[in-house]
Amino acid sequence: MEAVADPGSLNIFQYAQLTAAALEFRPDLIVELGRGYGNSTCAFTEVANRFRNTKVLSLDQNHNWSATELRLRATEPQSWFQPLQAIETDILTFNFSEALAGASRVLLFWDAHGFDVANVVLGRVMPELARREHLVIMHDIYDLRYQAKENLSYGDDELWTGGNSTGRHLMIGNIASNVEQAVSVLDFSTRNRCPLHTADHSLHTELSEVEKSELTNLWGEMFSTYGQWVYFSLCESAGPLTFPKLKAPEVQS
Repeated sequence: MEAVADPGSLNIFQYAQLTAAALEFRPDLIVELGRGYGNSTCAFTEVANRFRNTKVLSLDQNHNWSATELRLRATEPQSWFQPLQAIETDILTFNFSEALAGASRVLLFWDAHGFDVANVVLGRVMPELARREHLVIMHDIYDLRYQAKENLSYGDDELWTGGNSTGRHLMIGNIASNVEQAVSVLDFSTRNRCPLHTADHSLHTELSEVEKSELTNLWGEMFSTYGQWVYFSLCESAGPLTFPKLKAPEVQS
């Protein structure tokens, strides 16, 4: 986290939560859509180093990772980087079919925002994942059941009309978010009759008070009952599965 030097993008307790989720799911491939400076990249690469055959495929258009990698190489051995393939590419034209070939258990961390990316994820990536064991995790989505009631107020905000990471939020049902993919995944999960789980609800309801106290004592600030991310798998869908049609299925060769 210190090497990434971007604490505003991922809290220390979210590092722990994403690491724990990946360790428990035990994927053979972790696909990261949206890297930024590399917070989640580091968490997932650390996970991959705990397993023998897990790989991390990280996709982003920006160049921020190069500076983070330089700092990491001052403290981490060369072997730490071996499971990681960090690619600068356009997610909209990336060949996911080729990248997923041979993978049987995939964790997809979907942190690249916008309706264009959502269309590719739901229309191109999810049909590939549906044939495999998979888990999809999405950041920047909150559970209103565990937020302060004053957060429901518009205050001085105008109506949310789209965009990503804006100061305004959209609130539908139990979900609050300021990224467009939240709308897309709500639509997708509804059509596929697939439950959309929130980390907040899981952490609040699946841990006893004794367990919460013990984790607080053990982990300090690395533990929180707030996660601010959601997860789902089409393996829980009541079916039949349906996916949005892509206008132009062009991909990189």
